Amino acid sequence: MQIEIYLFKDGEWNKEIDASLDSLSTLIIMFGSINILNVKDGIDDIIDNFPTSTIVGTSSSGEIYRNEIFHDSLSVSVVKFSKSRFRVTLKEISEQNSFEVGKNIVDELNGEDLKCIFVLSSVVNVNGSELTKGLSHNAPKGCVITGGLAGDGVEFNKIWILLGSKLMRKQIVAVGLYGASLRVGSGCRCGWSRFGLDRRVTSSHQNILYSIDNKPALELYKRYLGPYADELPASGLYFPLMLLEEGSKKPTLRAIKAIDEEKNSITLAGSIPQGSIVTFAKANLDELIDGAQEAAQSLMVSYDKDQKALCIAINCVARKIVLKQEAEDEIEIVHDILGENVSLVGFYSYGEISNISEGGCDFHNQSMTLMLLYEEDNDV
Repeated sequence: MQIEIYLFKDGEWNKEIDASLDSLSTLIIMFGSINILNVKDGIDDIIDNFPTSTIVGTSSSGEIYRNEIFHDSLSVSVVKFSKSRFRVTLKEISEQNSFEVGKNIVDELNGEDLKCIFVLSSVVNVNGSELTKGLSHNAPKGCVITGGLAGDGVEFNKIWILLGSKLMRKQIVAVGLYGASLRVGSGCRCGWSRFGLDRRVTSSHQNILYSIDNKPALELYKRYLGPYADELPASGLYFPLMLLEEGSKKPTLRAIKAIDEEKNSITLAGSIPQGSIVTFAKANLDELIDGAQEAAQSLMVSYDKDQKALCIAINCVARKIVLKQEAEDEIEIVHDILGENVSLVGFYSYGEISNISEGGCDFHNQSMTLMLLYEEDNDV
């Protein structure tokens, strides 16, 4: 397995592209600026230099390359597998069919030695939690399912999904990775703190929240936000809802995607079932960085540090906004823990997909999610 990572910024590559890595066994994953014209030349270079390789990618709210964060750039990983194989599928997705699309992806990609399904999805027209329920429905035991929703700052109107040379807006691309020698690990942590009382969802439909404790959801949320209420939905990134579903042991975070003043409702990035318990949450800077550290450390438990590996970081844009100048500290810590044999690239997303211990995957907001990928080489 050969790995190269590249950064395209201000019209230039940070190093010469190695076109000899082009092959039918080469997978290229790229994360780039929402300002597509600023990185189009870089995308075209990759397409031209790797005509037989498979190329997937998504827009980002900030690009991660090694131990730094960039903007208006293109972060690229090139992986030429020596023993493993992969397949790709593309689906159009909507909030109404998210479960079925997730289920169909797994049914289509399932096969011998399936080790991982990596997904990149549109954000404007997807129900993240329904998607992960579908992905988990018939997921093979031990298969790592991870990925994220396209980044777009807080505008939600400039996203793109890439497969080959085709740029799209309402699709999801999924990569199945197979092989007896392939090793894939994942880690996910949040680091947000509970704030205030537990409250019950008294009226909701899928990812639309109408009332909490029989009070209009938007009205109650605005009261909680105080001076930040005028900046909704963008300010909602600072104050997600912590959701505990019936039968679940661990809470998950739900970010605000839109508000409806007329209906006094909130649209979230994932479902929020009626009868579930929610608590307002707030950021603690130290806990956020500790969470990223824990996510990286969880990967190191089973990783053979002599092997060359690729790590893809899917980090929530809210973390970058809240951490501000300390956002790069979080990336540096992850990079340092992983070590020099791991090539780190990634993007800032609006929703993260990560494995859960029971099998399958779950949908997260405000998390740091990491995927580590390498082929075991007995000659090392």
